[in-house]
Amino acid sequence: MSLLTIIQNVCAEIDLDPPTAVMSSADPQIMQLRILSTRAGRDLMREHDWSALMVRRQFAATGANPEPAEPPADWNRFAANAKIWNAARPWQLNGPVEPQTWQRQTILNANPVPQIWRIAGGKLDIYPNVAGEMIEYAYISGFWVAVNGGAATAGTWANDTDTARLPEDLLELSLIWRWKRAKGLDYGEELAGFERSKEAAIGADRAASPVDLSLPARNGAPENYWPGTITVANP
Repeated sequence: MSLLTIIQNVCAEIDLDPPTAVMSSADPQIMQLRILSTRAGRDLMREHDWSALMVRRQFAATGANPEPAEPPADWNRFAANAKIWNAARPWQLNGPVEPQTWQRQTILNANPVPQIWRIAGGKLDIYPNVAGEMIEYAYISGFWVAVNGGAATAGTWANDTDTARLPEDLLELSLIWRWKRAKGLDYGEELAGFERSKEAAIGADRAASPVDLSLPARNGAPENYWPGTITVANP
C-alpha cells in the first residue's frame, strides 16, 4: 500500500470521501490525516526495533574524535542490546562511558583495552581511535518511508506513492484512533484494537527466544556429559 491507499482506506472507515491525491490536497480533513499519519509512523518506528529498519553498519575509522560521519543521517538509535565492535582486533568496545571516565582516560593519555566510546554532540566518539580499523554496530533507522516504494528511504512522506517500511495495517489503525481523538470522539475501542494488533506484530517480528551461543553443543549438554551407558558387572 501507498500513502494514498492508506488514507483512502482510513477515509472509508471513518466515513469520509476518499481522496484522489493526498500531498497536493487542499482539503483540511485530508491534510489533517496526512499530518496524523506522519505522527503515527514516527511513533510506531520508536515503539520497537523493527527488523525492516535494522541496519548493520561497518566503517573504517578515520582516527578523528569524534567520527565526523558516524552515526549516519538515518540513525535513530542503537538496536536493543547492540554493542560496538572493533572488527580489526577483534573486541567489543566499552561504553557508553560517563563523562568522568572519558575525561580520566583522555587526560591521563591512557590506552584502555578494549577501547571506550560515547556519543558527543550527536557523533560517535571512540578513544583511542585508530585510523583504518573497521568498526561495526547495529542501529535502527529513522527513515521509515520508502520513497515511491523503492530503495530510497526518508523520515517522512513526500509523495502519494511513498510506502511504509512498517506494518501498514498498524498505520491505518493508529490513524483511525488519532483522528477520532482529534475530533473529540470516543476512541477507546479503536486504541485498544490498535494496541492488540501492535503487540501481535511486534511478537511476530522479534525472535522466538534468545539463543545462548556459549553452550558447548547444540543440545546444550554440559562438558562432563557422556552419551554412553555405564554397565557395572557383579563381582
